[in-house]
Amino acid sequence: MSASETTSFEQRRRQPLLNEEYYLFCDDHVRTHTLTDIEHALLHNNLSDEMRWLEYRRKADALYETMSRDYTAGQPIDALRERFGVIVQAYQDAARFNRIFENEPATPLFDFSYRDDYVRVVELISLPILLHREDLMAAVHSLFKGGGPDENDALVEDLLGKYLPNRPYLEHSHQPEPYGILLDATAPTPMEEKQEDIGLFLQAWYPCMRGVGWYDSHKRQSPRGAGGYFGYWAFDAAAVAYLYDVDDRPFRDHWLYPKDLADFARSMPRSIV
Repeated sequence: MSASETTSFEQRRRQPLLNEEYYLFCDDHVRTHTLTDIEHALLHNNLSDEMRWLEYRRKADALYETMSRDYTAGQPIDALRERFGVIVQAYQDAARFNRIFENEPATPLFDFSYRDDYVRVVELISLPILLHREDLMAAVHSLFKGGGPDENDALVEDLLGKYLPNRPYLEHSHQPEPYGILLDATAPTPMEEKQEDIGLFLQAWYPCMRGVGWYDSHKRQSPRGAGGYFGYWAFDAAAVAYLYDVDDRPFRDHWLYPKDLADFARSMPRSIV
């Protein structure tokens, strides 16, 4: 690999933590092996309901993490925008077969009391906002609609309420650290307070992720794909900044803040209820 190619990747990537050899291996391996193996498993008629929903969830997570890794590597936002619908559909497939396995039509795909799940669902709500895929918001909501988490978390309801009608106003958060800080930025406070709240949230976000499966995964990257790193992004901070017209200049260069996604969101007209 030439020095110019390495420099090009280093210039293009959105987080300097991403290793090029690791990225290239993951890009090839997920597409040619992981997803192929999952689809092959799903073709078996004798696959148990439990294994079927687990394979669909594995597929959805692989697609999401690949998209996030591509974003981290500097792929164009327009291309990621088109892919997001496929990811949401994969999560819907996982939810459908999870409900078949549980024999319960309102079983939520995510348990908000687990930080891994909560982070993922907030990401899945924030990305349609930033990518202007508002058409997918009801589909994302369907992943936990009617279950225990539905209408039971303040930040989730605040974000959904901009796109879906008749959402409740709540104050409770399943993950108050750090999401209670971001929730403060949605209150009717002066601009300076909102900026401070989002800045504090960005400072608190990564330390509060200790214990999730992908925490510190950037330290475990190898040329053969080990590690599980796909980028660390506070998509929710950008979604709140966009929805509440927060001037993001004080924190836009924070390493967790997806500033170009915030800019992309602002480049198109809003579509909210």
